[in-house]
Amino acid sequence: MDQKIIFVDDEVDVLMSLKRDMVMAGITAEYFTSAERALNYLNQHQIGIVVSDLDMPGMDGITFLNEVHNKYPDMYRVILSGTEVENLKLSKALQDRIVEQCFDKPWDVNELLAYFERFRSYA
Repeated sequence: MDQKIIFVDDEVDVLMSLKRDMVMAGITAEYFTSAERALNYLNQHQIGIVVSDLDMPGMDGITFLNEVHNKYPDMYRVILSGTEVENLKLSKALQDRIVEQCFDKPWDVNELLAYFERFRSYA
């Protein structure tokens, strides 16, 4: 499976763990430590799924995914966060379909892979 996915998280250790999981699953992805860098990349590449941390310095995950939603409404937008789903901003983003799915940290790699499997058409 070769998905067009990007991961955005300000913690390098998290990105390295995600990269290990994706490589072991045969998924090609790009990894960014800031939302701003990820937006620059999105302006030049076709991506199917964007996975972002919620709490990041500068632009937070909700703001980032809202911008992605406005510019690229067909991209699937996912939050991967240690923050409880009861977070009001996140709850509203889920309700408004700015964020389509939320996974907890630490993540269950099988849950992530099952979610990505739904979008094989982006391969």
